[in-house]
Amino acid sequence: MSTKDIPLKQVNKNIWEIPQDYRPYMRVPARIIANEYLIKDIHKDQTLIQAANVTSLPGIKKFSVTLPDP
Repeated sequence: MSTKDIPLKQVNKNIWEIPQDYRPYMRVPARIIANEYLIKDIHKDQTLIQAANVTSLPGIKKFSVTLPDP
């Protein structure tokens, strides 16, 4: 699976969101906190897939949050 196919909606300058309807198992949207430079680079690894997977955990509320590693 290519992460280029994962839909990202920009919520504001540094918040991006994978909509809840991206996968049927998603209970909430996935939010990624990153600037445009990091978002361009984020497609090289599994970050977006992992962010979507976290949203399926029992008890999750509102949205998941993914932050960059320093």
